[in-house]
Amino acid sequence: MVEQSAIWWIKDSGGVGGLGTEQSAIDDTTNFTDGEIVYFNETPVITVGGHIFESRFNLRNSVAENPKVDGDGNDVQDMGIDGIDITISGLFKDVDTTSGDAPIKKLMTWFRKEKTTTGYTEGNIGLRLDDFPYFNMVPTSTYGYVLQNPEFVRTGEEANKAGFVINLTVGGDRSGWLVANGF
Repeated sequence: MVEQSAIWWIKDSGGVGGLGTEQSAIDDTTNFTDGEIVYFNETPVITVGGHIFESRFNLRNSVAENPKVDGDGNDVQDMGIDGIDITISGLFKDVDTTSGDAPIKKLMTWFRKEKTTTGYTEGNIGLRLDDFPYFNMVPTSTYGYVLQNPEFVRTGEEANKAGFVINLTVGGDRSGWLVANGF
């Protein structure tokens, strides 16, 4: 069975199929005929779509350093989770398509729009990685992914293809999201 991952955008708290879910993004066809979702095959790209080469997950802890005026060494203080960043890189095929549903067009639209919305004040991007589910997220009113700094790389050696780098960060209750994922 071919695994498939997905990233989706939720633009408001309405929607069929459950709030914030992948199904609610599929059902939202106001901007794109196949919904507010981009699929990635986890095998090489053969048809239209994307393929993920690499995913990176960076968990940051905030540590404050408090100088000791009258002693050796400084005290450090654990300030808790500072951030969780996700970077997904891969390749899109058929980038010369004029289709309104092209993955690059969707990502550019989502990037241009608000990063939060009614009911999703901490981030409105969802993610599903079938082969590495630890960082899957269905946006809620308390946490969600925020799309930041997408990159597209075009090289002359890859005709009709473009590399991509999607950068996401967890907004909202990071600790609560980790607990909800079993950590």
